[in-house]
Amino acid sequence: MNIQSPPTCNVNFLFTDIVSSTKLAQDFPDKLQHSLEKHHKILRESIESNHGFVFEIIGDAFCCAFENADDAVIAAVNAQIKLSEEKWDEAVINVRMGIHSGSAEWNGEKYMGYLTLARTTRIMSAAHGEQIIVSNSTFDLLKKNIRSGISLLDLGEKRLKDLIQPVRLFQVISKGIRENFQPLKTLDDRLNNLPIQLTGFIGREKEIGEIKKLLSTGRILTLVGPGGTGKTRLSMQVAAETMDDFDDGVLLVELAPISDPSLIPFTIARTLKINEEPGQDTEITLVNYLKDKSTLIILDNCEHLIEACAVLTEKLLKKCSNLKIIATSREALKCEGEMMYKVLSLTHPQPEDKNTPLELSQYEAVRLFIERALSVNPSFRVTNENAPALAQICFQLDGIPLAIELAAARTRLMPLDKICEKLEHRFKLLTGGRRTALPRQQTLKALIDWSYDLLTEDEKILFKKLAVFSGGWTFEAAEIICEDGQYDLMDTHSNLQDKSLINSTDVSGTIRFSLLESVRQYAREKYDGNEDIYRKHFLYFKDLSDYGNLNAKNITQIKWIRMIEIDLNNIRSAIDWGADHEPDQASDVVAGLLEFCALKGYFSEGHRICRKMLDLKSSLKETNYAKMLYYIALSSHYLGNIDEAQKLGEEALAIYRKAGEKYGILKSLSVLGVVSALDSSKMEITKNYYNESLALAVELDAKNDIATSLYNISFIEHLEGNLDTAIMHKMQALDLYRQTNDTHNTALLLAHLASHEFNNKNITESRKYIEESLLICNEIDDKFLISINLIVLGNVHSFQKEYEDAFEVYNRALAIVKEGGYKSNHLVALHSIGKTLASLKDYGGAIKNFKESILLGKETHIDYFLSRNLYELAKAYYDLNDHQTALSHFIFLKKITDGHNDPLGKELLETALTFRNKLSEIISIENYQAIELKAKVLGKEEIIDFVLSTKNNG
Repeated sequence: MNIQSPPTCNVNFLFTDIVSSTKLAQDFPDKLQHSLEKHHKILRESIESNHGFVFEIIGDAFCCAFENADDAVIAAVNAQIKLSEEKWDEAVINVRMGIHSGSAEWNGEKYMGYLTLARTTRIMSAAHGEQIIVSNSTFDLLKKNIRSGISLLDLGEKRLKDLIQPVRLFQVISKGIRENFQPLKTLDDRLNNLPIQLTGFIGREKEIGEIKKLLSTGRILTLVGPGGTGKTRLSMQVAAETMDDFDDGVLLVELAPISDPSLIPFTIARTLKINEEPGQDTEITLVNYLKDKSTLIILDNCEHLIEACAVLTEKLLKKCSNLKIIATSREALKCEGEMMYKVLSLTHPQPEDKNTPLELSQYEAVRLFIERALSVNPSFRVTNENAPALAQICFQLDGIPLAIELAAARTRLMPLDKICEKLEHRFKLLTGGRRTALPRQQTLKALIDWSYDLLTEDEKILFKKLAVFSGGWTFEAAEIICEDGQYDLMDTHSNLQDKSLINSTDVSGTIRFSLLESVRQYAREKYDGNEDIYRKHFLYFKDLSDYGNLNAKNITQIKWIRMIEIDLNNIRSAIDWGADHEPDQASDVVAGLLEFCALKGYFSEGHRICRKMLDLKSSLKETNYAKMLYYIALSSHYLGNIDEAQKLGEEALAIYRKAGEKYGILKSLSVLGVVSALDSSKMEITKNYYNESLALAVELDAKNDIATSLYNISFIEHLEGNLDTAIMHKMQALDLYRQTNDTHNTALLLAHLASHEFNNKNITESRKYIEESLLICNEIDDKFLISINLIVLGNVHSFQKEYEDAFEVYNRALAIVKEGGYKSNHLVALHSIGKTLASLKDYGGAIKNFKESILLGKETHIDYFLSRNLYELAKAYYDLNDHQTALSHFIFLKKITDGHNDPLGKELLETALTFRNKLSEIISIENYQAIELKAKVLGKEEIIDFVLSTKNNG
């Protein structure tokens, strides 16, 4: 047997681990030891006979190194074959294996190359028992040398639980070993939004183990410590490693950009991608979404919102039994059931220690410094000469990760002894003893002071000005807001980025920059200028949010939506500053934000901001106050607060009429028309609102508003049976929306045209409109319109007797409308699913869905589909041979439809009459008359209650 010496530099690592070894020890305490002896013998023989070097055995896990990648693969295959052929006597051993190639150096005692070793561990951990996984770096080495009979199956790029860049993985395929497995256990296997990290996670093995243990026994765990200790990164790493425990995913909620406590529920909902429930408090929406889900939420940076976070956390945990929360904060939440874990600094050397370069590497702070220094200075090396300075730096910085990273970045500019010298000079208060005795926050501030003092005067000026941004910025924004002719902005900005004070990230092809939140707060405190920088910021984002000027700027609606989404926190900050300094101009920013909220369905935030602006009535011009009334009326309508929408809309209209502000009158009339249209008894009032708004839109040559008025009027025409006029108005509106580049309303109209063409049995035209509308809806991620199109598409499948396809599409729509709280579409989806199930002869399921649709209509006062549901229920009971129940429902249909302007309901009556005639031949005259008499005396509400109380099988 050829036992190899340890390879170095470029090494191929094979790591192995026994699956469920703890359970084996519990189930077979007497037999496991014998099985382990067999396991160890098989692995060692397979590895060493293929020129491998076993450098560590941790429990039952083997860590091995190979000079050649193909030797590592052959050793793994041979071991798996022998393990599968072994007779285990109940304590069956299954081993997972991972192979990865990378840089590492043997120091005489162990391997140095933390990132390579850590990534090998992650790759092995992603595998299942009996599976061998190979990384892309190993695959590249095997391309020309892979042995005959062995192949590699491409499993695609996978995110491992170290959170750094995804790696392409391959499965080793060979005769004699198992081939079929479940998907790899990676981050891709669970819902999560954990961001990809550009650098590896260093150390914290002890902390991760302790936190995971605490999390397994409790439901709220707060990581407490000063800024810069790495609480966020630690929480994300724990989340990644425990992800398999949460079937419904792990999500990071970033609270740092939020200053208003009322935005916390909205921010969590946005992160979870939960659409708001009209008329429902966001906290209730969160509870309804999370109550049955096994989810882990990280609430990151809670300290500035501590009380609100504590209150909301308690509410969510009490009502959502499978929810767990990790919070990061500088202080405890102090809520019921909270467990607190103090996040200390990284392990670091003490001044009295005399460490060699090898001995220094055992400290986490030193490993972090070396890794970050190499990223900015590839030639950096730790030597016997500079090792004492490195030890002193890590000690003086108290092992705080942020401080270590800031110091390491300076290795590109100066040697370690100079960095150490500057630290000693700057932190003279800390030279007399252990700095761990000092407050951590003060330590962080001192570190940032030091970093700040290293800047040139021009860099200091720009650094302080950049703190005006909330949630990041583009370079274009920095040019407009921060340029003052005193310095070269591009060079100075780049210098700050090089010195690690500015972070950058690629967002949809655009480079955005940001300051760490603690650094941003420091810069804001340092800023000693006047309000000019805030005014520039306000005016920039006022211009950005100007929805009415898109065409002049040659910006599409879709691009504008994305711009606002990215800079939402900056716009909120602009509104806050404007409310105090420029309230009238702030109302313009609010107007833009409200247009965005309407397009994205963020109705609660729009309502809240408008309410805040209404408090500034005495500071606002009367017409700007009316503008706020209009927007809060609009948001109230979307949220289902109809009385408030009516009242405020009328108040806005009165102010605009008094001021002679025609465009304001037009918008107020439009929203009042939409509100009154919900009440069928106000049809004449609705027509008056729409007709006057159309006349004003024509007078003002406001094409988009002409289109909206025509679109609104088309529904009145349709209800009155003027179908040709209705479609003409829709086509005119569509043409105008296209002219004004109103993407959202274009998609909406296309969806309604698809429905119209379907009703006229023009299936090809209907599909064309659906496809065009969905293309737009998916681009702007408009879930409401997507659900409308899916329902029409389901209708098309159903018409073509493709019932399985129809059922699948309707259920996709149902999932969207449930999550989004789109109740009108919800009852339509239920009705449509019911019809499909009836076509598939599942009458019980059909009746259940029809009744759910009726119940939802009762709750929301939407009775547009009541006649359709009654008709389909009657047919289902008829097909079940429940003739008496079928007859009562056909009679209910006539009672509900008579005297109402419901063209489709009247069409259904004609078919219903045929069924009633058939039933008259089946049911005795006495029973028929008795059922008819009983049904006729019931009122509408009594009919609904009777229908809902009837058993699904009749």
